[in-house]
Order: sequence, then structure tokens, then C-alpha cells
Amino acid sequence: KGKKIEEKQRTDKFIPNENNKIAIIQFANNAIVPDTSAEDVIKAIVDNYNKNKIILIGHSSSSGGDTQKGKRLNMEISFSRAETIKSMLINKGFIKENIFTQGKGDLEPLNQVSKKYGDAANRRVEVFFINDN
Repeated sequence: KGKKIEEKQRTDKFIPNENNKIAIIQFANNAIVPDTSAEDVIKAIVDNYNKNKIILIGHSSSSGGDTQKGKRLNMEISFSRAETIKSMLINKGFIKENIFTQGKGDLEPLNQVSKKYGDAANRRVEVFFINDN
């Protein structure tokens, strides 16, 4: 008996793909603030995509995720990373209403990259532009 949600009302309809990926911002273990090398990436995103809608998807490594408490902490870290990048973008002039965030915890590891670089590759925020078409 609940009200049907119209497709245009859904906020989860965006499915990220490599064609829409703008950047990946890496983080140190347990950090929610990237190092200063992210400043150039943040500036480039503001300069080139400020009129677009973007989504920031935070991720964590699987370190410490072998317990329920660890899984929860990894999820919180991933959300915090996305929110930190959102704040940095807004502070540089990005339109706040055009930024959406998600956290994935350790649920979506980069398996091929992890084999080469280890768990550090999964401590990231991926930035995608949203094509409204």
C-alpha cells in the first residue's frame, strides 16, 4: 500500500562506469584526509566539472574488516573520505548541490590493482560525473 517511487525520484539509479570516471584520490591507512598531492586533482575537478553533477564514492581497504566492528569502521571511513573530498571541492568553489556521496567500505576492492600495489590501492575516493541523459 506504499506509494510507488517514480524513476525520476530515485537517487540510486546512477551506476558508475569507467567512461564517467574523472579521478581517483588515494588515502593513507585509516586516513580520511588525502595528502597534499590531491590539491591539484581537486582544482582540476573544480575547473573542468563545476557545472556537472558528480558522485564521490568512498572506499576502504579490507584491513581490520574481519569482524563486524571492523566492517562498520571501514564503512564509516569510506563515507568520511567521500565527505572530506566533498568539503574540499566546495571550499574550492564547486556547487554544493551538484555533489553526491556514497560509501562502499571494503565491498568493492580493485582486485587487479591490489595484486600489484597491495591493499593501499583500495583506500580511495572515485569521482564520477553524472550524465543526466
